[in-house]
Amino acid sequence: MAKNKLPIIISPKGYAAYAWLAKKDTKFNKEGVYKVTLVLDKENIDEGRLNYGKEAVPGQDWIKAVRQICKDAGATTDIGGDGCPIKDGDKTGKEEFAGKYLLPVKSSYKPALIDTRGNELPPQVPVYSGDLIKVALQPVANTVKGTTYVSLYLSKVMLIEKLTGGAGDVSMFGEEDGYQVSEADAAGADDADFGEDFQHPDERAAERDF
Repeated sequence: MAKNKLPIIISPKGYAAYAWLAKKDTKFNKEGVYKVTLVLDKENIDEGRLNYGKEAVPGQDWIKAVRQICKDAGATTDIGGDGCPIKDGDKTGKEEFAGKYLLPVKSSYKPALIDTRGNELPPQVPVYSGDLIKVALQPVANTVKGTTYVSLYLSKVMLIEKLTGGAGDVSMFGEEDGYQVSEADAAGADDADFGEDFQHPDERAAERDF
């Protein structure tokens, strides 16, 4: 199996679904993976960034760029096709994904979770399904038995807006006005201990891994 890592890209803003970012999901993989599915509105996609965040492009051009990555790697460019990392929400049969693109992303390693100024999110501010996020993605092309697949791996997750109950250099994401860790949270005040067995209802509701 040949692998080829490609330059990191930054997703447009999108809503998180099937989020497992505080702990690994072991339902489909005994080793466990951190993962989230980014949900983008087909008709209203915010700008994304290419080439390690150096190049900002309109949302539709970002989708085209991901498909071009597939083409250059020898994978299918058909959205929803086997080997393309962009899935068609209209084909899932789920009403909440109608008119959406879905980008499942995962990693064996816990991704950095940051606010819009690069502050690390404290444990009491988790990212759940339904929150508005951006993701730094590592495209990787894999060739298995003559067929090429492009997968997207988690590098960093930026929390744009906290819509559920519940660091470092951020220049590659572009400037964003949005969620920032408070001074009290950054200092660890009122740090909630959910325990090792804590599982958010959104995580329990995940039926399958896209």
